[in-house]
Amino acid sequence: MMMFCLSPARSLTLILAVAALSAPALAQSGGLDDLVDGLAAESKEALEASEARVKKWFADADIQALKARADAGNASAQVAFADRIRDDLLGEPWAREKTQQQMLKYYALAMAQNNGLAFARVGEIAESPDYSWKMKRRSRDRGEAISYYEKGAALGNREAAAGFLRIALDPNYCSFCEDQGELKFDRTKREAAGLLDKESGELSIAYRTEKTEALAKAIRYATPVRLRAGDAAAHLLAAQYLTGVQYHWRSGIGITESQKPRWQLLEGDHLLPRNTAKAIEILTELSGRGDNLASRKLASLYFTGRNDGGGAVLRDYDKYIFYMDRAVTNGSVLAANDLGFELLSGRKLPADHARGFEYIAKAALKGYGPAELSAGYALRDGRGVTKNDAQALEMFKRAADHGELDGAVQAAAMYRAGRGTTSGRAEVPNAYAYEKKAEAMRKLTPAMADVVRRGHQDKFD
Repeated sequence: MMMFCLSPARSLTLILAVAALSAPALAQSGGLDDLVDGLAAESKEALEASEARVKKWFADADIQALKARADAGNASAQVAFADRIRDDLLGEPWAREKTQQQMLKYYALAMAQNNGLAFARVGEIAESPDYSWKMKRRSRDRGEAISYYEKGAALGNREAAAGFLRIALDPNYCSFCEDQGELKFDRTKREAAGLLDKESGELSIAYRTEKTEALAKAIRYATPVRLRAGDAAAHLLAAQYLTGVQYHWRSGIGITESQKPRWQLLEGDHLLPRNTAKAIEILTELSGRGDNLASRKLASLYFTGRNDGGGAVLRDYDKYIFYMDRAVTNGSVLAANDLGFELLSGRKLPADHARGFEYIAKAALKGYGPAELSAGYALRDGRGVTKNDAQALEMFKRAADHGELDGAVQAAAMYRAGRGTTSGRAEVPNAYAYEKKAEAMRKLTPAMADVVRRGHQDKFD
């Protein structure tokens, strides 16, 4: 069996090439026995704990069954098995290098069968600083990443298309750039590209030519004939059309008189100019396919209106309600909460308390904290619904349990006033409990409070 070692300086391309050559032999092994290598200088206790975790992982019946399907040649199973290694074992100190080899081997096996998702996964690994750190590589390599993304995108994989678009849209990246977060040209990469002896004007032209061609290709990948709900590439492109992407100022320096004819085809401030109409076109198709996020984005555009150079969008509350209601009908808790709140409050929309409560109730019954808080107020005050102190108190308590400070405050106040209590009288111990809960919430820093809120909201996105 051909063995290979992973060093920080070694590219994923080379590792995967070796994996592909040795795949038939490796496919019959790849178990725990292959994961014995020189251990890093971690403590004995940490290594023993890591070894136990890895052995337990490989002994799991579901893992063994998945690996058997992967070894039988099923490309989807090969990707799934590699994904499990990536998610569960990558970064474990015990047998680190062989673990990485196993992960990349199974991705290579799937890529050999033209599995687009496998190309996307390897692109993610090459692009991610987090994975680079876990694999003890010196740095990410977006040059490798974009090449894998392109292959996956050409095979029709939407995650790969999103990855290719993401890198293509970054004005600080090019094949001969340093890729350190700011546009600078790398000497070694310039030499490899035959640009070492070129002056700044030629470099500017080469940079913009590459970016223009990559972006045109990325847009083709991101906008197939038929979009599907949740398409990450289409969402990314729509978002960038709304904001536009500017070139770095360094990308247009040093142009000489003789270079101006070529430069005229490339000049301008934007790699991707703002185009609100294009964004709306993409989001409208996604919304029609049942994409709740697209419906909410469209609703937001019509709620606020827009006129920032990319094309005007007139404020249109009827369209706002239409797209939010479409998302609610399709199961969006966030849309139900937001639309219900606007109808209850009457801040911008004409108030419709009964209809607003119907939307709020849908989100509250799903356990969404902000909706539970709004429902509590409505039930307490009889706004859009018959007044019911007992149900209001229950809603405030649920909101408090889901991180809403005002929910705890209102629950404590109702217990002290004896409103909605089972006894019909003030219940001081319960009031005190919710006052303590509110006090604990107030002690959170704004950043921590936001983390708690986001953690709850993310369950419903």
